[in-house]
Amino acid sequence: MEEEYEIGKQIQMLSRKIKRKMDETFLEYGITGGQAFMLKFIHEKSINGKVHAKDIENEFDMRRPTVTGILQLMEQNKLIERKAEGKDARLKDIVITKKGMEIVKKIDLNVKEVEKKLVKDISKNEIQTFLTIIGKLSKNMS
Repeated sequence: MEEEYEIGKQIQMLSRKIKRKMDETFLEYGITGGQAFMLKFIHEKSINGKVHAKDIENEFDMRRPTVTGILQLMEQNKLIERKAEGKDARLKDIVITKKGMEIVKKIDLNVKEVEKKLVKDISKNEIQTFLTIIGKLSKNMS
């Protein structure tokens, strides 16, 4: 008989806890944890070049409609602007606004605090093992 580990259930429960903590952390800035990670990614990627929705889809393994909805909300909240690139109006550069940059400066510190809480009482070896296993689990689902 095969053992049942409920790995998917455990990962989903942990994911919800992390999401709640991140959302709670960034509530004072008027953004969700997911938006914080996206802003951070957009900022880091824009240092070395242009950022497009496709980059976000690939980085966060999200579908186009999901990314589009999040970007539209971030644009409405004046965190980013999307500017048409050249002749192809469909391809838009994503640029962080001044308001967005003010929040980006605060994101790193807050994320580090949540990460510190997350790995409390876990050894570096255990963290590395976990990352290896979660990578394999993710690959198995691809």
